[in-house]
Amino acid sequence: MPQYIDSYYLVDSRQSKLIYDFFERFSFVKSEMSDEYPIPQYSDDPEKVFYLDSELLLYLENNDASDYIIYWGNLDETSEIKQFTLQYTNDGKMIFGVSIFGNEPGSVESILLFKKVKNYLNSQTACITVEEPPPISTLEFINFCKKRYIPG
Repeated sequence: MPQYIDSYYLVDSRQSKLIYDFFERFSFVKSEMSDEYPIPQYSDDPEKVFYLDSELLLYLENNDASDYIIYWGNLDETSEIKQFTLQYTNDGKMIFGVSIFGNEPGSVESILLFKKVKNYLNSQTACITVEEPPPISTLEFINFCKKRYIPG
């Protein structure tokens, strides 16, 4: 199984439109990697369960304190982006995650995509790592990025 280089971008919004616009802009054809989405995540006794990612996104857009991580694969095999991660933070923001094949965060491909996505999202806090999920809060993410690769 190939290794992934992950780049993460903090955004101040929780609007689903931003996610769908991102998918369209970067030709990402999502493939859900889960059949169900319990609230709270990983609960043995969930309050509710969603069976469509679109329902979950709407719920999370309107529940700022809910943290949740979602993964999608990309059905477009020609795309550089192989996987997309979305971390809803527990303080009302989102962390976009983009994964490409590779093991060198400082590769030309990784840096070019990082800059393109960072500019598109207008993210002030972003970083690159290898096969590592993002934290669940803004402050934790800022500290996380201080210890990861950030292209100059």
